[in-house]
Amino acid sequence: MHGRTRSMVACVGLVAGLALAAPPALAEAAKWDQQRVTALAKELAAAVKDLRVDVEKNPDQPPGPARRAQFQAREDLRLLQYTTRQLASSLAKGEGRDETAPIFQRIETLRRDAEENGRKAMIAEATLAKIAKAKDLLLQISPYYAEE
Repeated sequence: MHGRTRSMVACVGLVAGLALAAPPALAEAAKWDQQRVTALAKELAAAVKDLRVDVEKNPDQPPGPARRAQFQAREDLRLLQYTTRQLASSLAKGEGRDETAPIFQRIETLRRDAEENGRKAMIAEATLAKIAKAKDLLLQISPYYAEE
């Protein structure tokens, strides 16, 4: 098996780590903390940007369903990057839970879309650490948006 192929792994979801994050409805609600949520959202936006840059470096799949899924997953990450940046920006401007909940819900939708498309794509093994970092941050933010 050739080195590049060996270093690639089938992803259980492009953002498999993100996919394992508990949806807000299942997370235990946390008391709103504007500063904490803002800091986490900024870290999440940076982590998703870093993940997207890394995924963009992955070689294109051979023509076929996996290649189409790879391009769709890249688009999902582009939208996820934009939306996480919007969440961080809105929180930094002082918008609270009610104002930013729709943005967070959109992030969850994009995460699920990326997971579905990523199931059919391949990513470099080194990318998994970046997925795990984004997952951890999303898991930390989720309780602030959970139903009380």
